[in-house]
Amino acid sequence: MEESKRAWVWIFAVVALLLLFSSFGMGGYSMMGFGMGFGFLFMLLFWGALIWLAVTLINASQSGKKEEYPRDILKKRYVSGEITKKQYVEMKKELLG
Repeated sequence: MEESKRAWVWIFAVVALLLLFSSFGMGGYSMMGFGMGFGFLFMLLFWGALIWLAVTLINASQSGKKEEYPRDILKKRYVSGEITKKQYVEMKKELLG
């Protein structure tokens, strides 16, 4: 799951860079006026802030996920019948010990 989100971040970064450098086709002057004076610097700051915001939002959405603890996994395995009670008790002692 994390790999697919990482791939989307890279795709977004590539598209942003393409949009950034696509304005240089006409001598650096686009319809938005980027390329004159400090326009290039502001354009870099704008795209950098946009990419930073996207990465921050993606990381924030991933950090809210609940982490499973080993004891919880062990309980699930016991309840589902994957392991016997004897195995459960032994593994629980190892985890706590």
